[in-house]
Amino acid sequence: MQSGENKDMQHCAVCNGIIEKSPIKRMGNLYCSVYCAEVNRERMENLDAEKIDFNELGDVIGRFMNTCMKCSFPVKCREVRDFCGAYFDDLHEYISMRWCCHAIFGLSCMLSDGSVDLETVKKIMARAEEIARENGYVGINPAVLALAEGECMEDFEYAPGPENRPTPPEKQHEHYLACVNCDDRFKEECLKMTEDAEAKLEEIEELLEGFPYCGHAKYDMACMLMNPKVHKEKLKKLIAKARKVADEKSFKGGQYRIHYLSVARSVKR
Repeated sequence: MQSGENKDMQHCAVCNGIIEKSPIKRMGNLYCSVYCAEVNRERMENLDAEKIDFNELGDVIGRFMNTCMKCSFPVKCREVRDFCGAYFDDLHEYISMRWCCHAIFGLSCMLSDGSVDLETVKKIMARAEEIARENGYVGINPAVLALAEGECMEDFEYAPGPENRPTPPEKQHEHYLACVNCDDRFKEECLKMTEDAEAKLEEIEELLEGFPYCGHAKYDMACMLMNPKVHKEKLKKLIAKARKVADEKSFKGGQYRIHYLSVARSVKR
């Protein structure tokens, strides 16, 4: 940030120009114009996976992404992915700064069975943006979202929920390669926080006591522990609730949808 620049001033994710009018909001980014938004969309659609050197992203992103290769849930994940992203575009209405698309997808998962209302998700979003601004972060990456989730969780009582699956969006968003297209500053901030969280993964494994859990969701809980207001006792209660939500959904483990539903159901309305 340049000296004298307003900390709330937003820059376009493509041209880096200052956004002087209402921003165009797509894929978690803010753009100065439809033109720049379309430029970024075309970049994502035209990425050639065979030409991507994932080593350039660093070891931490490799370990993070490789959790899927070690997981027993990948087929089940794909079965729910389409409708879990049903609210991805709608949630952009409530962002006022940059968001990682993976974080917004997590929020959409929270709304995927009708047990969590929009106001609850907006509460988490607002706290995430407060944390980002308080710490001078570029935006909300999944780690910053986790910091907010951990703070907002207060109610660990369990009650069965419905299974009102939303209609999948006509156009699906592919987030898998989004990190490759991310700018260096936002990406480095995310990777640094993710790497810091890795030091707490062993503690998360101990809390799970053998309960199969999504690798990305383990990182989410590890990031929660980086918030000094969040302690392991709170995560024990979250995991106990996730076990019940998993049983409710006839699922043998804490798949990512189970995790985000459990988190959001633990936030007082």
